[in-house]
Amino acid sequence: MTRTQTAAMADIMGSSGLAWHKWKKHGRCSGLSAADYFALARRADKAVTPPPLPAHLTRDIRLPASVVEDTFLEANPGLERNMITVTCNRGRIAEVRLCLTQDLTPRPCGKNVARDCRLKDALMEKVQ
Repeated sequence: MTRTQTAAMADIMGSSGLAWHKWKKHGRCSGLSAADYFALARRADKAVTPPPLPAHLTRDIRLPASVVEDTFLEANPGLERNMITVTCNRGRIAEVRLCLTQDLTPRPCGKNVARDCRLKDALMEKVQ
């Protein structure tokens, strides 16, 4: 694992630090090299159509967390509600988790992953 490898993932993982964290948490036990793990992460990223809502925010908004889930379902017709979960942390939308098989096919999320946020006024911050 190199700094160059983690820096190259910032565009889809948010930052090189988050890419390093994902490698430590998931990549090292995947049985893949860092290069192969990050290549697979890129393929997974391309397998999902991002909805327009989060990417085009110019200001912070409050909305039901279920709206975020709905936008992903609308943008990805093969995705079903049990294959996605939106999490919140301290009143904010934290992440959208899509559950995939090893060959990147959507699958139902396990109980250990599905932590749907039920907030009616979750904060979604503008994209910097």
